[in-house]
Amino acid sequence: MSSPSPDRLQGAVAALCPEIEQRVRRNERPHSERELWRELSCCLLSSQVPYDLADAAAQAIDREGLLLSGHVDPAAIEALLSAPLDLAGRLRRYRFPVARAAQLAATHQAVIDEAGGLVSLLDSFVDAGVARRWFVTRAPGFGPKQASMFLRNVGYSYDLAVLDRHVLNYMLALGLTQDRPPGTLTNYRRWEAQLTDHARELGYPVGLLDWAIWIVVRTARGMRWEVGVA
Repeated sequence: MSSPSPDRLQGAVAALCPEIEQRVRRNERPHSERELWRELSCCLLSSQVPYDLADAAAQAIDREGLLLSGHVDPAAIEALLSAPLDLAGRLRRYRFPVARAAQLAATHQAVIDEAGGLVSLLDSFVDAGVARRWFVTRAPGFGPKQASMFLRNVGYSYDLAVLDRHVLNYMLALGLTQDRPPGTLTNYRRWEAQLTDHARELGYPVGLLDWAIWIVVRTARGMRWEVGVA
């Protein structure tokens, strides 16, 4: 099957943006401390792991309330992540139980030390850029992509781009960039600025546009614009 043309990709993404925008606006509301921790854990756990598996792991952690106390035991998280997870009736194992358990526990401690909880922490930031930098520099396991995803998914900001491989493939397919894939926060911001310009041309915030891109490119058959990033 041939790869979709750049024009078809852009058209499909643009057609999906209004639906995503409506869905986001309908669901806008303050999030509880528990909801924020569930989303944070899902974003951290999704690095180099299929999103549906990361989501199942995050739900398991949430059910046990492992991130809701003042002190988190990484061994308890590791034990849970090491056990098979039910994914639509199939048992799957999480890929990095030891490393991610340690990162979640360390991130939890950093949040508690800084502000006492995620609600207070998010309220303390002056803007989304400052918030993202805090997570990238202070939360183990969080790069720019995971931090941007968390802040977008909880409705904190739609002005940050989640540059996963699907979005990067889209950018390369449309000729939006010829740069190397972003490896540092500085390079990430350069790619983000290029995608933000494209989003502005289409009339949507970049944080909603990249959501549409993720859906379209993930489901497109025959993609050939791989750039070798997770």
